Amino acid sequence: MKVISEFAQVFLERFQNVADKITEYISIFFINFEKFDYIYTHVVRIILPVLAATIFLRCIFPLLRNWKQNTALAYLHMPDGTKTPIRHWENSIGRSKLSDIVINLSFVSRTHAVITYRNGGWLISDLGSKGGVKVNNQVVEKSMPVNDGDTISIAGYDMILDLSGFSQNFDESNLSDEAKMPLYKKKILRTGLTFMLILLFQCLGGIQILASAGDELNKAVPLTLIMFIVVEYTCFVVFKSLGKRFMELELLTLFLCGLNLLILSSASPDSLYKQLGAIVAGIIAYFVLTLILSNLDLARKVKYLLVAGALGLLVLNLVLGETRFGAKNWINLGFITIQPMEFVKIAFVIAGTATLDKLLTTRNITYFIGFSGACIGVLVLIRDFGTAVVFFGAFLVIAFMRSGDWRTIALITAGAALGAITVISFIPYVASRFKAWGHVWEYADTSGFQQTRTMIYAASGGLFGVGGGNGYLKYIAAADTDLVFGVISEEWGILIAVMVFLIIVFYGIYAVFLTKGCRSSFYAIAACGAASMFLIQTALNVFGSVDILPLTGVTLPFVSNGGSSMMASWSLLAFIKSADHRIRPEKVDAHKRKGVRG
Repeated sequence: MKVISEFAQVFLERFQNVADKITEYISIFFINFEKFDYIYTHVVRIILPVLAATIFLRCIFPLLRNWKQNTALAYLHMPDGTKTPIRHWENSIGRSKLSDIVINLSFVSRTHAVITYRNGGWLISDLGSKGGVKVNNQVVEKSMPVNDGDTISIAGYDMILDLSGFSQNFDESNLSDEAKMPLYKKKILRTGLTFMLILLFQCLGGIQILASAGDELNKAVPLTLIMFIVVEYTCFVVFKSLGKRFMELELLTLFLCGLNLLILSSASPDSLYKQLGAIVAGIIAYFVLTLILSNLDLARKVKYLLVAGALGLLVLNLVLGETRFGAKNWINLGFITIQPMEFVKIAFVIAGTATLDKLLTTRNITYFIGFSGACIGVLVLIRDFGTAVVFFGAFLVIAFMRSGDWRTIALITAGAALGAITVISFIPYVASRFKAWGHVWEYADTSGFQQTRTMIYAASGGLFGVGGGNGYLKYIAAADTDLVFGVISEEWGILIAVMVFLIIVFYGIYAVFLTKGCRSSFYAIAACGAASMFLIQTALNVFGSVDILPLTGVTLPFVSNGGSSMMASWSLLAFIKSADHRIRPEKVDAHKRKGVRG
């Protein structure tokens, strides 16, 4: 152990010496070329928005292309000789027009049964129907496996399951006509080129930061940016080698993380190492959670562990929480401080999920309502009202997807509105925020100080910004967290700021797009729940900083400073990613060339 310790000490000393030399040479270069900063800034600040827009467009088009793999997985042969396709991993059977397989007969229940693919086989589940379900004349109590050629009886209406063309792995018969096209006929946007454009954006932005810093350069800046490029290149290689699915979602997120580090290089360079560590931890959490979610049964088991852990965090937050900026939402571990409610978001989303057979068997969401009440109640007690709004918005989305009951949702919303009015009326800290809302210029030196300065400096940045590191908003409190949209607007320009906003909005659009072909309602609810959190946080952060909404003190996902927020954001992204099981078209061609099925 002594030898290892001495070796580590020598290694760190030499690494520090190299880092000091690199920083010294960079500083000397930019000090001796004072005009470089001026010329470089004026050229690059026009190039960067073009690069950002190109990256955004190159990522969203492949993700939204309609390469569907939801043609018939199997068939049900009906008594009249027709074949009804089974198109999803979970299919409802009933008289209702909303059922996936409609049997319009009076003796069939509106939601009679669900046929699902799980763990390498198909199951039929009775949803408490009056006429019952049988498989080969054997009564189905709850669920029962079904195989090729089995007779499924729905209240006496017999159907024969045909799995002859089904493959749980890759099968060209399950692909759309577009996916079957030869690769040379498809307009594929190569991810390698997109990744190179992201690296180019980050390198140009990094040089801008270094040039503006001059002799005040913090040595953490070049080292962190270099290490992040190594990290994201490693991630790209791993993403590329892992398999067949689209990776543009990860590329967009790495772009945001790179911008996050560029902003901190100017506004909070001392937190760069911490933030880089949080990005790495977030990526690891993303990989682990994506792996867990790929197995539906494992995900359902982990769900209860996460909920139990979240309840423990709620208690710890109440007992050990420290108050900062008016909210008791921090726990100090000595070497690091965390925001527990950021990690509760992960459990909150997965707590609301359910497979189709559970949803249709009972629409009772009492447990989820209770858990949501506990989360939001704790947030009110610790006075973190911005995060409470995020949780409540996500609750409405998940609750509606689970129940589809507008009346219940309206009643809950009315109760929440009454509670909000009560809070605003009796808590001075919150009341002052709402008093200034819409009138911040009247309180420019008091409660409206941050927002008025944000609007002034953001406007001064214009379309292309004043250049990374050249802004003044970074000297205002919470510039790198609550006001980060203003920092982007001032230093990098409103064009890039809008592009950041559109990327996060796209997460929501993408989640809705994926629900059309989700393998399970479990994934559809999780993806929409996670996306709703991203969207509500973004709206509160962006519109709150410019006085369209009250300033509530929530972070901008992937962009604001904060280790807990970064890790939670990557974890929530895993829910959206897991809803997409499509195969990239070029992978289809690779399988065809190799003659592989699977």
